[in-house]
Amino acid sequence: MSTTNPPALGTCPCCHAEITTTDVILEYETEMGPAVYAECPECRDVVNPE
Repeated sequence: MSTTNPPALGTCPCCHAEITTTDVILEYETEMGPAVYAECPECRDVVNPE
């Protein structure tokens, strides 16, 4: 059985670690489309992935 990596959403603005869909803690809609807040797996800050 093969494993796949979760899709990347961007990087942490603090430490530049990769943020994936498994790190999302809040997803919401804005006038410009969907946005998320996620917990960075490296620095553990709650960030808006870039």
